[in-house]
Amino acid sequence: MLKIGEFSSLSQISIKALHIYDERGLLRPEHVDKFTGYRYYTMKQLPRAHRIMALKGLGLSLDQIGVIINQAMNIDELRGMFRLKQSELEQRVREEQERLAMVEFHLRMIEVEDNMPDLNVIVKEIPSFAALYLRFRPVEHQIPTLGEEINELIASGEIAHTGQWMGGVYGEKVNPDDYEFAFIVPVTEDQSGDVELSTGDTLALTQMPPALAATIVVNAHGEAELFEKQVLLKRWAIDNGYELCNEYRAIHHKGPMHHVPQSEFVTELQIVIENRS
Repeated sequence: MLKIGEFSSLSQISIKALHIYDERGLLRPEHVDKFTGYRYYTMKQLPRAHRIMALKGLGLSLDQIGVIINQAMNIDELRGMFRLKQSELEQRVREEQERLAMVEFHLRMIEVEDNMPDLNVIVKEIPSFAALYLRFRPVEHQIPTLGEEINELIASGEIAHTGQWMGGVYGEKVNPDDYEFAFIVPVTEDQSGDVELSTGDTLALTQMPPALAATIVVNAHGEAELFEKQVLLKRWAIDNGYELCNEYRAIHHKGPMHHVPQSEFVTELQIVIENRS
């Protein structure tokens, strides 16, 4: 027999909570001394205690836990519930991180009003080039998943890659109905045709049209910094009499596919523009 303090230590459930679970019929002591009222538990009760706490950690009420635990739910079912809750919490964390990043972005934009950075912008004509092209409205994890497969195809020689890696963005994330992403993989004349991906998507062999672009090269240490530079570049273009064409490209001269630390990334940002009529 274990004293309630010992059982509390082994189960990591407070003595107060154990009293409540006893009152609610969730976890009754194996024995209660009729003279002292002391509660005693056994080692065999630990799995039930851990089940209660696992379900409580998933956000269930004690009434819900009582119904579930008396159905003798097995560990696989419990783990399935945990995985679902884990996904929900991870999504909530991502959303909060994105929200905080946007707050930081807006604060930075307030600061630059008094001290606009020198971006060293170059306006240049981008000639037409051959590329494997896939444009889509992305869902969670789709971009990195497809990117990994494209990198594997490049490494295997199935894509006649020129050495540059380019991503295209159309619209703005803040307007999700108008936002799309494109993989733009410049290829050599050895590329024979389209490339099918395991997802059923197709990288279509395309001749990218020429474009006028405002460009900067940055050593951004993260997505937040890259996003900030992109917005500042768009502002520079408007301030200097250009019209935005709702297309943005990022060329990774040195990036994740080159297997170097993030501190060494070199990215060229291109905002497609046109002269105001």
